[in-house]
Amino acid sequence: MIKLIALIFKKRDLTDEEFYRYWKEKHGPLVGKVIPGLRKYTQNHFIKLPGLKYEGEGFVELWFDDLEVVKKYLAWRQSDAARPLLDDEDKFIDRSKTVRYIVEEHIIIK
Repeated sequence: MIKLIALIFKKRDLTDEEFYRYWKEKHGPLVGKVIPGLRKYTQNHFIKLPGLKYEGEGFVELWFDDLEVVKKYLAWRQSDAARPLLDDEDKFIDRSKTVRYIVEEHIIIK
């Protein structure tokens, strides 16, 4: 499996509570309905502890069967079909700061 991992940042006008609630309760269900080829979707909400440095509010993991499906997903994001997802992201994410990584996971200890 190939994963797309993205570091996401909230819009400035939202509290952490508003951001995390919207991401989990509104955006999460939408993702499962609209992204083609998606096998698994995980939200990783930061638990901010004193003394640790944090950038952004969390990581999202999107799991796909292979790199070709990821490429199709990235092309889909540029199409009109992705408009509902992108419009929803604009409600709570500062997409100008999003950082995406394409990775292949290697489980060392299970």
